[in-house]
Amino acid sequence: MQTINDVLFGVVSSGLSRYLDHRSPNALPEGLRITGLAMVNIRRQPGLQDLSNLMKSNSGTRWGNKFGMLLLPTYYHKGGDDPLSYVKRAKKMIDSKKLTLEGHFSYKIGNLVMSWFGAKVACLLNYRIVCNTTFTISNIVGPTEKITLADNPVAYLRANTSSLPHALTMHMMSYAGRADMQILVAKDIIPDPELLAKCFQDSLLEMKEAALTSKKTLKDN
Repeated sequence: MQTINDVLFGVVSSGLSRYLDHRSPNALPEGLRITGLAMVNIRRQPGLQDLSNLMKSNSGTRWGNKFGMLLLPTYYHKGGDDPLSYVKRAKKMIDSKKLTLEGHFSYKIGNLVMSWFGAKVACLLNYRIVCNTTFTISNIVGPTEKITLADNPVAYLRANTSSLPHALTMHMMSYAGRADMQILVAKDIIPDPELLAKCFQDSLLEMKEAALTSKKTLKDN
């Protein structure tokens, strides 16, 4: 069974291949590797924690972020590939990542570097990791119901980061039953972000159509 993360990464893989086809047709080798970076929550208690429980001395829940890093390889494939094959490859890769301790080890190493050498060395370590990857991706779960601030309804939520040495930063954020993909690019590397966004959109629509066709075929048989 595919999850939202499987579909999200499948869309990213397909969209990047489609975009590179537009930018450099016939110039890239099949199977060219592009490595992304994902931040993963490694708390034992996922999601938001109740503030009153956090304030208890014996709550067992620490304050602040607790996340590790995962390297997510994706591969360039020329146009004409089955849209659902991207999701299948993404699911296989993500399932294998779930069985590793990569996220926990990266957190422990970062924590040790911070404790022993201080924030400056820890920042340099993170910077080197980011410099050796192409994009960052995250999936943020927002409120499940619509919210208001001072009696003003909130139409949408946006969360992003800046100043990363990355060509592409992507955040998928859900809010009240809707999910939005937010894209931040380095304009000197990706001068046409609108085209990239359209490639992601077209990839998702193709996958949806292929999934509906496959479901209908199975039902008819």
